[in-house]
Amino acid sequence: MIKRIIACLLIAFSVLNFGTFAHATNIDATKYEISNPEKTSYSTEDKIILINGKAPSGTEITFDVYGTTDNTTDINKRKNFHLNNLPTDEEYILISNETVTSGNMGLFSKELDLVKGINKIVVDFNAEGVESVEIIVYVYNRVRTSIREPRLGNLLQPLLK
Repeated sequence: MIKRIIACLLIAFSVLNFGTFAHATNIDATKYEISNPEKTSYSTEDKIILINGKAPSGTEITFDVYGTTDNTTDINKRKNFHLNNLPTDEEYILISNETVTSGNMGLFSKELDLVKGINKIVVDFNAEGVESVEIIVYVYNRVRTSIREPRLGNLLQPLLK
């Protein structure tokens, strides 16, 4: 009698736990990676960047590009956003939303247009258990300084006086 009760309990226990093992998915987060850019926060003067990486074949990767710039004319009210002074989430504006599918070898690549100022790129692998990646890019105008070579006439003028 005790053997039958133990056998029934083991069978009931097996049936109840079988469902949890059958529906569990094992996602390896190391298969999802962004290889370029290597940094998650940097500055550049290029308005076009290339993002590439790897994901299992057929994975749809979504790129959300948010941008912000401070166009306030009053210097006292200007926020002067930079990498040490980032805007809040409410101050970003969605610029573009693009999707790309990883190829047969599990690689993906996407060129994105950025705006001058702070850009936030959110890369979502659309896979459960894999966190989205956030990249901050500060696009600036390069200030070019020109070095004037002295003219021979300008050097001789003080001597001729």
